[in-house]
Amino acid sequence: MILNKTENLSTAAGDAWHQSSGAEGFSSKRWLAYFQENKSSCPQIVIPEAVKVSQSIRPSLIRSLQRFQIGETGEGKHLKKFASKMNDPVYEQCIDMFIKEEQHHARILAQMIASMDGTLLTWHWSDLVFIALRRLLHLKTEIFVLLIAEVIGKCFYRTCSAHLEDPLLSDAFSLIVLDELGHLEFHCGFLRSQFETAPIFLRRCVLLCWSALFFCASYVFIADHKAALTALNVTPQQFLRDLSTSFRICSQRSLALEPKVEPKD
Repeated sequence: MILNKTENLSTAAGDAWHQSSGAEGFSSKRWLAYFQENKSSCPQIVIPEAVKVSQSIRPSLIRSLQRFQIGETGEGKHLKKFASKMNDPVYEQCIDMFIKEEQHHARILAQMIASMDGTLLTWHWSDLVFIALRRLLHLKTEIFVLLIAEVIGKCFYRTCSAHLEDPLLSDAFSLIVLDELGHLEFHCGFLRSQFETAPIFLRRCVLLCWSALFFCASYVFIADHKAALTALNVTPQQFLRDLSTSFRICSQRSLALEPKVEPKD
């Protein structure tokens, strides 16, 4: 098995954060090295034609994966256009490699759907809504919305990894989660570099607006994917708690709002 325990993923992501960002703050060069290493060390995943997923789970799981698959297929032209305005060619390379990792996830999800005799979608309203929101203003706005999708995706993939019986599917989801953890740290680090010197009241206002959008998206997602969550033996309340915890960590890091730790005597 490629990865047995999803609990190991947080440790691996923490190592990636320290190796790629370090104490000096956000560094495009270090993140480029991370993406390059991730690409070279990524195991090849081939999903067989038949997988061990019970018929009671298949329809709802296929329905959810179809929506994630189409969301991962984008070429990221708008994101690349915004990134080019940063005048940082190395950051542009990072964004390009991030998009390619997302497209790689789309190919894996497509294999999973095919292995369960499902078909791929050509469009879905949720994908169009996220695209519209991401393009409202500028790069930071796009990343704020993108991070909402990343948090939701990471939590759902982790749920699949923990509750599916097929070991290959479980491992494949675990590897996607590992990538998503790296993506979260990458985007959080960039936003932090943009906001950490901003006035505290501005950062708290941004957090308020961002949180409102996040919880709206979360409730819509849970309503739309309730059947899959139920089939995976996860209640909407449990999943919302997982989402909330992940978002709290992500938003605090992004806006440099982590609670201060009092030094021990």
